[in-house]
Amino acid sequence: MTRQTFSKWLASFIFMAFVASNSALAENIERKFDVAAGGALNLKTDAGSVKVLTHKAPTAIVEVKIKGRDANEFELVTELKGSTLEVVGEIDGRGWNRNLRVEFTVTVPQQFDVEIDTAGGSINVADLEGNLSAETSGGSIRIGSIRGAVELNTSGGSISTEEVYGPLNAHTSGGSIRATFAEQLTENAVLDTSGGSITAYLVSDVKIELNASTSGGRVKTDFEVDGRIKKQSIRGEINGGGPELRLRTSGGSVSVRVL
Repeated sequence: MTRQTFSKWLASFIFMAFVASNSALAENIERKFDVAAGGALNLKTDAGSVKVLTHKAPTAIVEVKIKGRDANEFELVTELKGSTLEVVGEIDGRGWNRNLRVEFTVTVPQQFDVEIDTAGGSINVADLEGNLSAETSGGSIRIGSIRGAVELNTSGGSISTEEVYGPLNAHTSGGSIRATFAEQLTENAVLDTSGGSITAYLVSDVKIELNASTSGGRVKTDFEVDGRIKKQSIRGEINGGGPELRLRTSGGSVSVRVL
């Protein structure tokens, strides 16, 4: 073997060894449960994006894709307790420098309460008739049309909703918020972000006390407001007043639009 041939062989061997050492272990898990409409999903995971779909069948389907060199360190626990399906994803041991990717897809009946808490990943929820609580330590949150109370929190990412029929509160530490209130507010609501714009859509005959402000940008509204209007803040009554809608951003514009 010539020196040139040996060098090529050695380089190829080192490359293949590197690929092998970093190759992704992969595991696909699917579990199915008999549930009834009106139940609840409680999902809490140390890692992973979460997608919730709905259907008309009396079943819940949990699908999890686990990839990465450290895939064997991730454990999935599922248990049906009465009408509540509990899904827990745990990472064994400690350390931040992991090669791990987890994706949850959970399908539940359309009439279902959903609670999601992920330590890192985006959250997507389809149209739902039930209360929704979604929290992520890092990622965007997108939800469809929800008939129920909605609480959304992310430490870093945008938040977007379709029509929400019920109480709605949303907070992000870094990203924009786009929310649609599809009916008259029945209680106070808050949308706030530490960095990004806020756009709130409201029905034309909504009756609220608007309290909107920004530290960097402008506040605009399609509605007639009886109160105090400035470039960076608006506070006053819309259509005679009602529950308070509080909109706050530290960096971005605020828009209050007619739906």
